[in-house]
Amino acid sequence: MKTLSLLAPDFAAVDLVWRHPLPFVLWPVGHQPLIDHWIDESVRQGAEEIRIYVADRPAEIRHHLSAAGYWSRRAKVTAIRTEADAPSEAILMDRLPQEDRQEIRIPEPQSLLSGWLEMQRFWLTHREAASVSVDTEVMPDGWLGPHVRVHSRASLHPPFWIGSRTEIGAGCRVGPYAVVGEGSVLDHDVEIENAVALPGTYLGPNTRLNEAIAQGGILMDIRRACRIDINEDFILGTVARHQRQTSAMGKLSALGLWVLLAPFAKFWPGQKWTPKKIINYQGLNLMLDGGSRGPLLLRRWPWLKQVALGNFCWFGILPRTGDEWAYLSGETAERLRSSPPGVFSWADLQGCHNPSSPDEWVHAAYQVLQPDATVKHLLQRQILHLALLRPEI
Repeated sequence: MKTLSLLAPDFAAVDLVWRHPLPFVLWPVGHQPLIDHWIDESVRQGAEEIRIYVADRPAEIRHHLSAAGYWSRRAKVTAIRTEADAPSEAILMDRLPQEDRQEIRIPEPQSLLSGWLEMQRFWLTHREAASVSVDTEVMPDGWLGPHVRVHSRASLHPPFWIGSRTEIGAGCRVGPYAVVGEGSVLDHDVEIENAVALPGTYLGPNTRLNEAIAQGGILMDIRRACRIDINEDFILGTVARHQRQTSAMGKLSALGLWVLLAPFAKFWPGQKWTPKKIINYQGLNLMLDGGSRGPLLLRRWPWLKQVALGNFCWFGILPRTGDEWAYLSGETAERLRSSPPGVFSWADLQGCHNPSSPDEWVHAAYQVLQPDATVKHLLQRQILHLALLRPEI
């Protein structure tokens, strides 16, 4: 039985810029962590057992390997005190398997990041044909994952790799030597060259990345060997993953309020109900009434029933008719369709209570880019104010 011994480098002491919560071998290189490239190499070499010696956070590596059950190989992780305790035949995983060995054994903080960026460049130009692959080579050394949307006015310059479910906006320039992780969003006029945007990263309009790494709201400048935490989500941030279901308690409270407020909503002085054909994010068509008098909660009283039915959330973007969707650009509409509608929205806090308002779509787009917990917390604090608002339109 052929056995391959691998050694995970301990670079924790020199990871002073990124301060990554995972050990170096779990940093992504292209479409998968560095250690996965080495296990793929072990399979190519015909190894039936893999022994991995780890001095830096072995529990994290064990957890990662336990979730990767598709490898038909036994991988045993052995915790050691220092790298010197590993057997002499263990191969150091400080590079990709096909790369020539570097002589830098204990890198400096800057060279650690620049070396990792160089791995991305090497991977882009030395990808080998895989037996199973979900990526499409759209041009030599240019790869797109499934469900990637690239605007017709964006330009792609190989080598590059763009992960699944990524959106590339108008006027963007991607490459050469660009890696864009899955689920990322590049707004209009973004340039990314010799740089990496890790999965789930949003790059705002007119952003330029060169010799840099972006992860959510964190930017690592390789040339200056510094980390910048950016708090302005419209510049750099994390793409939100929105909750598609309202909790049972949320549905129950909406149903209770719908019953309790029925007489007030129906018999409010001068109340007029205007039905609209709404198309929500799941493509579901429904007729939805909106009131013209009284506090905002009473005007949207019929919406509470939709929360109880699971079609709406308490906090989400405003529901739209077909004409209101058509008013939006294709990119903005696709982005907003990923988010469920709600009884109260971020746009309400900004004084826009109707999707036909000229600036409402800007607030809706901002809300979609925020994590659910952030928006929910902000709107919950203002729930009474929102419920009692009496907008003119």
